[in-house]
Amino acid sequence: MGINAVVVFAYIPTQDLSSPTGILDMIQMTVRLPVPFLYLAFVASSLYRLWPNSFSRWLLKNRRYLGLSFAASMTWQLLFILLLWVGHWDYYVQEVYNFVGIAFEAPGYLFLFAMTITSFMPVRRKMNEKTWRALHWVSIYFLWFAITLTYYFELAGGLDVQVIDYVYFFAGVAVYLLRLGAWLSQRIAQLANQ
Repeated sequence: MGINAVVVFAYIPTQDLSSPTGILDMIQMTVRLPVPFLYLAFVASSLYRLWPNSFSRWLLKNRRYLGLSFAASMTWQLLFILLLWVGHWDYYVQEVYNFVGIAFEAPGYLFLFAMTITSFMPVRRKMNEKTWRALHWVSIYFLWFAITLTYYFELAGGLDVQVIDYVYFFAGVAVYLLRLGAWLSQRIAQLANQ
């Protein structure tokens, strides 16, 4: 989680945080920074199911920390969004506001908050296991879908498309296909054992 803060603090001096465009650059950077953490947490159990080895075992064992790293980075994004709202509301409404984006961001932050709080053992112990699993399953799929869809729209819009947009979109599709493959292999094994 500390690496996120180091990167953010290293990037801040390169931006003019008194201007809305400088804040937007920080928002964009703090969105891009955590995506690998989410994708790795999303695919950890599937990789272990498909290819049980030391790396996939490590990934599965540490997926909670990957998820918490994602949450820490997204907290930076939220702080910069709030800075934009407070300092440049008119610019936000005229240039940035997008209802579809808000429709994904607001529930995304709620899911992320719920996952973060319930990732700590004192809270998790108080929850029913089935409820905990359902919350985390719905939340991780929502976050994966929102981020992958965001990069799809970046590519489809064709404005200021960068290589990272392609990488994150296709990585999002790839991790979903890995999850689907792991689920199918599990179903086939269950059917074979009946």
